[in-house]
Amino acid sequence: MDRQNSPASPRVAARLVETVLSIILFLGLSSATLAAPLVLPANTALQARLAGYPIDAGSLPSAVTAAFVAQEDRYFWERLEDRKTSTLTEAATRLLLSEATPAWSQASPLEKKDAVEEVTKRLDAPDILTLYLNLLPFGEELTGLDAAARHYFDHPADKLSPAQSAWLAAISRSPALALMPANRDRTNTQRDYILREMAKSGAITEEDLADQLSVAVPGE
Repeated sequence: MDRQNSPASPRVAARLVETVLSIILFLGLSSATLAAPLVLPANTALQARLAGYPIDAGSLPSAVTAAFVAQEDRYFWERLEDRKTSTLTEAATRLLLSEATPAWSQASPLEKKDAVEEVTKRLDAPDILTLYLNLLPFGEELTGLDAAARHYFDHPADKLSPAQSAWLAAISRSPALALMPANRDRTNTQRDYILREMAKSGAITEEDLADQLSVAVPGE
């Protein structure tokens, strides 16, 4: 029998069917993703959420917020004044939409960029910081700066010292890693770096810096 005119083998036919099904499934998933972009809460819902958080960034001591700005984006205030996006705004948006449908992790880079730009337009700098500080994870199943302050230092966020604020900022980016005993020295070094950045920005004085650098960190 001529091989060119022979019917396809069952294995080839099965592969063809599998390929067609994969394409259909891919197109279906792509369509679903395109049909459900990241959606920010409406302004009224977003303002209500901000009002219901335990802490308001605008009411915190400047040294507390300065620690987290130094950790995430030391040019945050300048960027927001010019209505430019910031890595801090991106982090706040990611935390806000982490449980959205679709989740932040499933969104495309363009969708993420659009969401961050929308937050930049809709919220002022203190509100973005409020979102960020109330949604940050701090390990030990803790969410938000106030919960972290009470857990690690036994007082609310507005009573944090510069050294305490800097230490919490140092662990906030990756609590699971930062809190590992093997990484304690690295975390302490990052705390000291943040304190020095706070002094550079004028959030604390040089005299305060010397005092705060000598403060023991949790676990010592």
